[in-house]
Amino acid sequence: MIVFCRRLLLSLVALLPAACANLNFYSDEELEPLSAQAYDEATKQHPEITSGADYQMVQRVAKKIAAACDENFAWQAKLLKADDVVNAFCLPNGRIAVYTGLLQVTGRNDSALAVVVGHEVAHAVLRHGGKRMTQSSITQGAMGMIEAGLGMTEMGAETKGTVMSALGMGANVGVLLPFSRGHETEADVEGLRYAIRAGYDPDEAPKLWERMAKLSGSSTPVWLSTHPASEARAQKLRELIPVIREQEKNWQPRAKATQPAK
Repeated sequence: MIVFCRRLLLSLVALLPAACANLNFYSDEELEPLSAQAYDEATKQHPEITSGADYQMVQRVAKKIAAACDENFAWQAKLLKADDVVNAFCLPNGRIAVYTGLLQVTGRNDSALAVVVGHEVAHAVLRHGGKRMTQSSITQGAMGMIEAGLGMTEMGAETKGTVMSALGMGANVGVLLPFSRGHETEADVEGLRYAIRAGYDPDEAPKLWERMAKLSGSSTPVWLSTHPASEARAQKLRELIPVIREQEKNWQPRAKATQPAK
């Protein structure tokens, strides 16, 4: 009966696409096995770096951003050797990965990296993965796979691709993950907030996106198709910096965040 009601609700939601952007039928507990398997698969595709200055920087930034977001996930952070991958992600429940290609764009600057990590962490904190899973479930039936208790290794290629994309790990690897424009804007704002709370220089945010604009050139790559235009993004963040600084000037952490693990 519960499953029937849930599916009936999904059918009704399908009639209201504009209203489903922020619906989330998945708890953190339900997404945990998918998040763990996706993280394991993704981080095995490239060598993991476990020492050195870059590794220490990623751990340092991830720890500070995790503390700043006031979400007590079992945080993990890994640095992956892939100089041609300009990317980072944070899966549900706090699993962070940074590719070495991103560090070339951030200039190995802590504040610039914090802007990206903060953005990715915001996706997890705002449960964007679950919301995207909900949207995908409505149209593609991925929820049935979850309800059946199947792991990703037992999914068909199409369903697995849908799940990976919904979690923010689509096949098209880019600078940031392919969530909707609305989710990207939310993550921009909250990620900037976390960076400010953590004591990083927020002025690196618009500078980073100006570099992204030069990187993408005049044409829009596939991996930026769901993102606001880089130059407009930079301008919006520049306008938000004094506003968020004022909002967060008296911020104090409310929860103890777990230190990112290797």
